[in-house]
Amino acid sequence: MAKIVVRSLVAAGTLALATAAQAQVPKDIHAALLKIGQIVDPACTAKLYRPLMPKADFNTYWPPDAAAPASAAALYPGITIARDQLFGPNAKDVVDVFTSDRGGDNRPIFIYVPGGGGNKVEQQVREGNAFYDNIGRWAARNGMVGVLVQRHPGTGNWDDGGRDLSMAVDWVKDNAPKFRGDPNRIFIAAHSAGTGPLGVYVGHPERWKNGVQVKGAIYMSGNPAPTAGGGGRGQGPGGPGGGAALPAPGSTCGTSANMGSNDGAIAGPSGQREAAGGPGGPGGRGRGGPQLTPEQLAERDNLPGFKATPVKVMLVRAELDPGVMGDMLASDKALHDAMCTVDGDKAKDGEGHCPAMLFAKLHSHMSEVFAFDTPDKSVSDPILAWLKKIK
Repeated sequence: MAKIVVRSLVAAGTLALATAAQAQVPKDIHAALLKIGQIVDPACTAKLYRPLMPKADFNTYWPPDAAAPASAAALYPGITIARDQLFGPNAKDVVDVFTSDRGGDNRPIFIYVPGGGGNKVEQQVREGNAFYDNIGRWAARNGMVGVLVQRHPGTGNWDDGGRDLSMAVDWVKDNAPKFRGDPNRIFIAAHSAGTGPLGVYVGHPERWKNGVQVKGAIYMSGNPAPTAGGGGRGQGPGGPGGGAALPAPGSTCGTSANMGSNDGAIAGPSGQREAAGGPGGPGGRGRGGPQLTPEQLAERDNLPGFKATPVKVMLVRAELDPGVMGDMLASDKALHDAMCTVDGDKAKDGEGHCPAMLFAKLHSHMSEVFAFDTPDKSVSDPILAWLKKIK
């Protein structure tokens, strides 16, 4: 299986190989990530990557100041941002759209679905509020339209998250020309807890008004088709590994901030902090909920849809993700192998139904997404090269 990981990097394009030497995780940041350990620590990871970002960020003009609208509009010179565009009936059904002022029409569209509570702005510490604008900027600066999706808690139905994303994608497709995007070249990436809803969206096209309308889907540090890997909720990072106890989130950088803290909280649609997702993950059993029947399990199974989908798939796993021991997780490999069988013995990583696989060396659960739009291109460059290969 190690060869599969190596082949996937080649399949991701020569750009990843050509830039690997100068685009790796900076040594001082990697040392700090090792100190943090294999845990989910947004606050301390944000403090590491914030110095690599533009001086201004979401906090600079928040709350909005009527006396300085021009400055607020020029937060990132050369990039226009349409904030909090409503795509659904819930107040949290909003997206931010990033468009470079340079370039023509019909640009590819890159949608990002966050993990955690689903907020498109991280809020554990003020440094965290620089994210995920970094992904919107990265998309805009690389010839795409960047879209940040905000998720909201479901009502208890197993497909709530997938339905929410279907509405977001439909909105993006309908409004693509307004933002100089190509409605027929939409790509979507999800991280951690966001991979569950995205797995339901891609795995169940029959449930959505317009089916699945994306060309490619990237699943970062999550399990979007749990039954391929032997069950589980299909959301969030892998389970903890053995060995010595790890530091608590926030402890290595002198803050008490964790996933439930609000030191960086902001008001308005961009700052609502409810936890995302329904009571149960796709294809599994809700926490504290009843055992599902075989019929319910079959209905919720994402794997048949993954094996049938024309959507190209990339699986990304960070070396310092919880539970990782030097290679992609078993759940990643199981989904990869299940999808590759569709094309038989001639299956090649990144071609046909066979997913590309990217093992993000030196990265942690949060650094793999916080590194976008910084000099650390060790994750974003292979992803960009993969996107360019998809027709």
